[in-house]
Amino acid sequence: MANRTLCPSCHHRISPLALECPVCGLTLERRQLPRPLIFQASAIQAKAPTPIKASAPSPRVAISTPALGRVTPIALPEPAQPDPGLTLRVSPAPIVSLPDEGAGPSLPPEPDDSFWPLVMLEFSEALCLLGINGILALLATWLVGISITRTYSEFWPFLVPVHAAISWAFEMVPLTLVGQSPLMGAQGLLLDASQPERRIAFSLMHLCSVLLFPVSFFCMVLTPSHRTLAEILSGQEILLRPEPLLR
Repeated sequence: MANRTLCPSCHHRISPLALECPVCGLTLERRQLPRPLIFQASAIQAKAPTPIKASAPSPRVAISTPALGRVTPIALPEPAQPDPGLTLRVSPAPIVSLPDEGAGPSLPPEPDDSFWPLVMLEFSEALCLLGINGILALLATWLVGISITRTYSEFWPFLVPVHAAISWAFEMVPLTLVGQSPLMGAQGLLLDASQPERRIAFSLMHLCSVLLFPVSFFCMVLTPSHRTLAEILSGQEILLRPEPLLR
């Protein structure tokens, strides 16, 4: 039964009721069904097939050439054989040397210009605070009408908080509003903080750094990134203000 369900040409599995192979198109003989189909009225009057004797061998038909069916063969031209006496000369392609990706163009080292702007900033603000507090001391002495030494020896509990409040307001108000102290804009510097509470905390640290300018100067000299005393205490950073883009 297994050899009757395969096409003799392409060996494709076919249905017992097929009259031709669906792959190669080989015409097949109609097989006799072993038993009638359901609801087949003609099978009642049909004669039973005579059994094939075991002694009589079944005829075998050999297929000389495979059946191609409806597929038209395509004749392909044979490739031309090269002439053995002809020698082809191929010029070698020029070798183009690519630049090394790892080695970039040598650029001159950029000068470290973050040290002197910070020094000038704190030195200038120290002079400004000294001038403001000096004017306040002269005004207090003029109002009291006594010498400056006696004024501060008797009224220092009232004058010291006034000096501290005015000095802190000088640093805190511009830092909180625009992120720059009064002299940062002239030096091209900007505080790297957007939250107002961080700016207020930095203004207090910056006031201490300006008042202790020699200590802050040594901090800028000893640290690799030239960090001021306020930057070390607060953990924030003073950056160079980026230049505006040209349109």
